[in-house]
Amino acid sequence: MIKRTLGQIANMLGGEISDPSKENIFIEGISTDSRTISPANLYIPLIGEVFDGRIFIKECENKGAAAFLINKDYEINKNITIPYIIVDDTSKALRNLATAYRNELDIKIIGITGSNGKTTTKDLLESTLKEKYKVQKTMGNLNNEIGVPKTILSLDEDTEIGIIELGTDNFGDIALTTRIAQPDIAAILNIGDSHLHNLKTREGIAKAKMEITEGLSEDGIFIYNLDDPVLKKIVPNYDLKQKVLTFASSEDADFVITPVKNDSSGVKFKHGDTTFSVPLLGDHQIYNGGITAMIAQILDLSDDQIKDGLQKVKGSHNRSALLELNGFDILDDSYKSNPQALLTGLNTTYTLKGYKNKIVVLGDMLELGENEKNLHYEVGKKIDPNEIHFALFYGPLSYEMYKGAMEIFPKNRVFYFENKADVCDKLKQLVTKSSLIFVKGSHGVHMEEIIECVRTLKI
Repeated sequence: MIKRTLGQIANMLGGEISDPSKENIFIEGISTDSRTISPANLYIPLIGEVFDGRIFIKECENKGAAAFLINKDYEINKNITIPYIIVDDTSKALRNLATAYRNELDIKIIGITGSNGKTTTKDLLESTLKEKYKVQKTMGNLNNEIGVPKTILSLDEDTEIGIIELGTDNFGDIALTTRIAQPDIAAILNIGDSHLHNLKTREGIAKAKMEITEGLSEDGIFIYNLDDPVLKKIVPNYDLKQKVLTFASSEDADFVITPVKNDSSGVKFKHGDTTFSVPLLGDHQIYNGGITAMIAQILDLSDDQIKDGLQKVKGSHNRSALLELNGFDILDDSYKSNPQALLTGLNTTYTLKGYKNKIVVLGDMLELGENEKNLHYEVGKKIDPNEIHFALFYGPLSYEMYKGAMEIFPKNRVFYFENKADVCDKLKQLVTKSSLIFVKGSHGVHMEEIIECVRTLKI
């Protein structure tokens, strides 16, 4: 984490210290949340539409904060005794401090974006690159204009590789965060239908993702998935000065990935004469593992180091995790959903063998734009009744999935619910010994609550 004197931080921000005699106070790390403040932290109060972090300054002082930032037009309460740095805007100051700190670090930054697989690829990269380097990564979902600066400021000065996840809701989001992170390697995994409500089309999504190259270092490397039709079409239109590389199952790619195996133990793929294994579920993991192996080779890891690192990965919570319970299993993929991710999850469900009864429980896919109802309907029509015994749907948009599924499923195998309690009751009736339950929905639908209501069942 950033460790500087208050005076050094003031210089990095071009700000003014309230009490110059306190310039040698030592700061260890920053926090924007009074609930997570630690002793010696610099508190950076942010101001949003529904919150104002300035009202928690005294609470942060009581918890040991060494100092804080404040907008120049704000009147400080007289009972606050710790020093502060006066800035024009605390949100901008957070970004400026992260940028200044990034410029002082001797580190390589890998920037990752894409519609699906960012978090898993981030986890794979950390697990693999740790075989040779000291590595830190974006924690949780801190991938926006607040999360990226906080991630940069959390990096230790002796960290050799930083893995930064960059997310987007609107045009300009990644342009902002990539200029803070200044990646040495920037990668786009794929283009899906997430965030269509703002970005309108897949081409629009690709344009927003391509903003990652705006912060790429002059001697950096840009990597993209040549199997993705949108990226294959759009990337050549950009006049990039940096080195551009591709990964794909296509022989035209710079790094060719050949699928070998996909089962309940994970996936295997070959690059050249070398076979790599990833102990994560789903054939999409071939791409996540493939770009990890590619980047690891660029960073001079041996094949043995890459193999060992891939094997040690631990998947993130609620992302394609197989929960082995009392007589039945749950494939927990409840963190997020969009049409491509859902179809991939369904395919993973089909490939898992040894189950007598397969049940899918699907919630709304959010942020899909004006075509959201049709996208749900079309996915519903693609659920295979020969592979899935029962399909349960929850949420107003998932009603369209239900209608699509009703066209191909017998009516007594498809169910729609308006509340989770009814989903849970029906699920408890349907679960038998050796059942597999696949649960997926957008994060805002909180499908994990359905998992919690059935995971203690004993069949």
